Amino acid sequence: MSKTIEYYYAIMSGFAYLGEPELRRIASRAGATISYKPIDIVAVFAASEIVPPAKQSPARRAYRDAELKRWSETRGLPINTAPKHWPVAPKDASCAVLAARDLGLDPGDLSTAFLRGVWAEDKNIADKETIVSIVTDVFPSKATEILDRAFTSETGAEFERTSKEAIAAGVFGSPTFIVDGEMFFGQDRLDFLARTLSVP
Repeated sequence: MSKTIEYYYAIMSGFAYLGEPELRRIASRAGATISYKPIDIVAVFAASEIVPPAKQSPARRAYRDAELKRWSETRGLPINTAPKHWPVAPKDASCAVLAARDLGLDPGDLSTAFLRGVWAEDKNIADKETIVSIVTDVFPSKATEILDRAFTSETGAEFERTSKEAIAAGVFGSPTFIVDGEMFFGQDRLDFLARTLSVP
C-alpha cells in the first residue's frame, strides 16, 4: 500500500523552498503520496510559544541566513536570504494550493512556484494579481477553476482547519513531514524520511 506523507509547511518558508524538490524526489522514488497542507505558521508558532524568525535575535537570524545559503548550495537552488516580500500574509496563496489539491490536481508545481516566487524571484505572493499570474502559469487550463475555489470562505476555513490540525499533531515549525504518525521537522531531516520510506 502506498504511504502518505503529510506535509505541513508555510507557503513563505525558506526551508520549505529548499526542501520541497527533494521531498518530491523522495516521494516519487518511494511511490508515496504527498498530502500538501499549507498552514498559518504564525498561529503554529504562537501555539508552541516560538519566536518567529523575523523577530529572533540578530545572532539567530545571522545563523539562519548562513544555513539558508549552505542549503541553497547543497540543493542547487538560488536564494535571496533577504527577500523583498517576507514575511508575507500566506492565506490566499495557501488557499490556491488547497484549491488545486481539492480539485484533484497535483499541487506540487504550484506550491513550488509560490515558494520560488518569495525566495528567488522577489514576488509578493500576498498580491492577488501575482497569485493569478502564478496559478495561470502553472495550470493554464484550470486557473479560473482554481482561483474561483481559492477565494471562497470555504477554502479559507479549510486553511484554518489545516493549521489547527497541525497544532493538534504537534507541529511547531515549517516544513514538517509526518508518515504513519512519525514526525520529521526541517528539510535537513529529509534523509531520515527517505530512510523510513526505504528510499536509497
